[in-house]
Amino acid sequence: MLDKVEQLADSFPSLCSFYTDITEEPLIAGRFLVYSGPTALLLMEGKEVYRGVQFIDLEELRYNIIRFLEL
Repeated sequence: MLDKVEQLADSFPSLCSFYTDITEEPLIAGRFLVYSGPTALLLMEGKEVYRGVQFIDLEELRYNIIRFLEL
């Protein structure tokens, strides 16, 4: 799933994306209330606008990225 999400993120040059392992970064997991993986978060101006957990729908994620980049 990571490869697919990375490919999707790479298709939007203005999107800043990163990967973190929640077992290695518990403070990040706590800050964003991530309890299981995989989890994809879309943040805009520091606020969560989309969350996909476990079975991430890539089309839904793409739709939300486009939607919020157009604002």
